[in-house]
Amino acid sequence: MVRALEDILASTSSRSDSVAISYLQLYLESLQDLLAPEKTNIPIVEDPKTGEVSLPGAAVVDIRNLDHFVELLQIGEANRHAANTKLNTESSRSHAMLVVHIQRSLKEKEENDTSSVAISDESSSRHIPLLLKSKLLIVDLAGSERIDKSGSEGHMLEEAKFINLSLTSLGKCINALAENSPHIPTRDSKLTRLLRDSFGGTARTSLIITIGPSARHYSETSSTIMFSQRAMKIVNTVKLKEEVDYETLYRKLEYQVDYLTSELDRQQKLRVNEKVHMEKELKEYEATLAEIERNFAVKSENLEKEKSHLELEIKKLKEDLNTEKASKDRMSENIIQLETSVKHNEQQQLENSLYQKVLADTTKMHEQKIVELLKQLEDEQSRSASLEKQLNETKQHLSEAQRLLQMQENIAKDIKKELSRLKEESTSQIKLLQQTNDELLSEKALIYEELKSVQEKVLYEARYRKSLEDEVLKLKKALSENNADLESRGTYGMIRSASSLGGGDAVYMPRPIKTRETISGQRDTISKIFEEVGLSNILALLRSEDLDVQIHAVKVVANLAAEDINQERIVEEGGLDALLLLLETSENTTIHRVTAGAIANLAMNGSNQGLIMNRGGARLLANVASKTDDPQTLRMVAGAIANLCGNEKLHVMLKEDGGIKALLGMVRSGHNDVIAQIARGIANFAKCESRAISQGHRKGRSLLIEENALNWMVANSTTFSASTRRHIELAFCHLAQNEENAREIISTGGIKELVRILQESSREDIRNLAKKALNSNPLFLSGIQ
Repeated sequence: MVRALEDILASTSSRSDSVAISYLQLYLESLQDLLAPEKTNIPIVEDPKTGEVSLPGAAVVDIRNLDHFVELLQIGEANRHAANTKLNTESSRSHAMLVVHIQRSLKEKEENDTSSVAISDESSSRHIPLLLKSKLLIVDLAGSERIDKSGSEGHMLEEAKFINLSLTSLGKCINALAENSPHIPTRDSKLTRLLRDSFGGTARTSLIITIGPSARHYSETSSTIMFSQRAMKIVNTVKLKEEVDYETLYRKLEYQVDYLTSELDRQQKLRVNEKVHMEKELKEYEATLAEIERNFAVKSENLEKEKSHLELEIKKLKEDLNTEKASKDRMSENIIQLETSVKHNEQQQLENSLYQKVLADTTKMHEQKIVELLKQLEDEQSRSASLEKQLNETKQHLSEAQRLLQMQENIAKDIKKELSRLKEESTSQIKLLQQTNDELLSEKALIYEELKSVQEKVLYEARYRKSLEDEVLKLKKALSENNADLESRGTYGMIRSASSLGGGDAVYMPRPIKTRETISGQRDTISKIFEEVGLSNILALLRSEDLDVQIHAVKVVANLAAEDINQERIVEEGGLDALLLLLETSENTTIHRVTAGAIANLAMNGSNQGLIMNRGGARLLANVASKTDDPQTLRMVAGAIANLCGNEKLHVMLKEDGGIKALLGMVRSGHNDVIAQIARGIANFAKCESRAISQGHRKGRSLLIEENALNWMVANSTTFSASTRRHIELAFCHLAQNEENAREIISTGGIKELVRILQESSREDIRNLAKKALNSNPLFLSGIQ
């Protein structure tokens, strides 16, 4: 056990894994918890669907580390039964079972394998929780022994009988498995029921045997080896159990469909918007290109006009320049002629002095004219220079215009290339979007098919459940008369007290007087319902939304629970849990009454009493008692609590859950049947408590006295019917057996009541108890004196 846990803890992580253990022993065919010794007779529950074995009520402790486990193991070993025999000084008298539960939590992310579209952050964060469970069962079997060798006597002899009985059942199961028998007798003992998982082929199973080398034990060694040889023939195939949650799968697929539909719509909107945007950009590019072409044409025309205008101006300037040159030449010739004329005149002046004055005036005039001509020549030269400068600027403007025109042509070519590229990209994107759309549509079709199949399964289950409800409605007519008779006769009450199961004086309830024909008719009706509908389907109807169907289903379960043969199966099928849930959630008085009656019938079985208490049954019954004043409901609740009072191991828990207080509180109804059940419960409680004190299992003052039951018993011991008085007298006498209760009994006037019981009680056993209490207690004797 230690090595196994060491290996498990080394292979697990505290963040994602959890390891818990339960440690029990099978002693005298009773399953007891070694970690919580107060838990005894723990029931074994088998899941009807999966066949998995569970132990509700057993303590399950989470393991922190190996030291913690070793400490728990030592606690369990200290509580295990062992004895000294001739063969072993510490012979184990029970089979010990260590159950290790391992869980690992994983998160399986949803993935879209068929779509290339990126999933949003919201969808990618969703995940499916995956829980992996494993169970390791380690059983330390007590060795089989021969009485003549071990020398077992008395109680040890009984222990040996149960040990050999369970080992014999184990051998039968192994023989059946080795021979491939169709029936494996796992229900012959609790040991084989616990090992059902190992026998069923869903686990890897190992068997370790121990033998002794002494020749004295040859026969035991031989039989043990033959036992192991038969076990070696068994072949188990390990299988992984998977449970499919159709509702979770349905929600998952529904979410995928919704997500993919929204994604498809979003993609289509994006595609439409992108297409509109691309068309708009294309139109803008085309408009821009047209505008550029128009501007280019206008500018080209303007440049052509300007070029022609400049060419005309250049031609005109050239003509003006030629004219100016010709004029300049003529002026140069005139100047030369004038100079020649001047020289000629000067010569003539010498010759003709008469003409000097005229010549002087003429010379002066000619000089002025020459100055004017020179000035005019300078002006023409400056004008020619400006015209040449203007011509050069015009040539520069023309070259700049040609360069701009070339740039515009290049820009137009680039724009045409960009437009062609954009058209190609838009075409490829449109094709990609169309392909993505086709893929999404195909994936949507597949998911719709899966969703349709899941919906068909859900509808089938709903129709199946509806058919079961219809069958129960058909049987209502057959049940109506039977249920009316059952309610009037108190069939939902308890037939006997659970205390009779534990030995000692049995306290019986009055059984309703019925004819043999009535009982036979009721059983035939119940068996007909049981055979036609089935127990699991009847229990499923407890969750029906139809209140009438629910009430009839509870009545059927209550009548089935009245038979001992049906009680174990009702608990195994989850009937007890369904009844407790119904008692907690329903507000209907009829449901409360019949459900309390069904729980009361189940509480007649000692093995069910611990289950009822561990699952809060007493607390729920007390809650119902505090909310109703209906006498029939209070009678059923009081009867259920009275049955639980018959188990001494549950007394403390019953007090803590308010069961005793609720039982005494129902006295307020004043109804005779309710008072009778209260008196029966007090008698059961006092009798079991007295037995526990006499055996040394309990000490101290009675819990009934702590809850103020003694005053009511003294005040009402002679008030009610004969059967109720007998129960109160019996309870009073058992309380008087405990010396710790003597002072309270004396202070409430209980001595007079004991004397009255001794003299007037109709039952001899009660008179004997009163006599024994008075004679054995000195305080009572002094009080009498």
